[in-house]
Amino acid sequence: MSDFLYVYIDESGDLGKYGSKYFTIAAVMVENPLILKRIIKRVKEKKLKKKIKDLPELKANKSDRITREYILNYVSKTACSIISIVVEKNNVIDPLFNVKNKLYNYLCGILMDKINTDVYKLIITIDKKHTNTLMREDFDRYIKKKLLLKNKKLKLEIYQKNSHLSNELQIVDFVSWAINRKFNSKDDYYFRFIENKVINKEKMILWK
Repeated sequence: MSDFLYVYIDESGDLGKYGSKYFTIAAVMVENPLILKRIIKRVKEKKLKKKIKDLPELKANKSDRITREYILNYVSKTACSIISIVVEKNNVIDPLFNVKNKLYNYLCGILMDKINTDVYKLIITIDKKHTNTLMREDFDRYIKKKLLLKNKKLKLEIYQKNSHLSNELQIVDFVSWAINRKFNSKDDYYFRFIENKVINKEKMILWK
């Protein structure tokens, strides 16, 4: 049993009734978070364009092909694992689109069911979605309840951070974007870089 497992979570797509056809949530899990933090640093060191080096945050949908390839290729070579859930929004009942925060919590709860809790401590960091404190607290309570049902002795920490302050969350942005692109655009070019790290790749889609 590992002592610590660090889990970084981000999403791609939107939870509106219209817009993207699919919505994706992905988690990158590591025992040593430094291996993710260093990826962004390495990419900026290798890139010659000054505009890349000076950016406070790297986002997959705003990056060029080379940057995406660099980052996803590094991910494929690190000691990490990825889980993801993909939702075809046509299968979501209409009333849930009116309570997006509850829907998001529920989907993250499904993701939690796939995480190994046979560790001493689980440290979860998620991209900060809400400025509303009550919504953030509601998310934390829901996720804690889901995880402690699996392991009552689990030590658990949950952090909600702005992604520009976390290199690790920026990595997950690229991962979730690559997975979502596979379904939304029927383009698996970027997904193939990280396919070897996705441990539930045969069961990513919910509610087929």
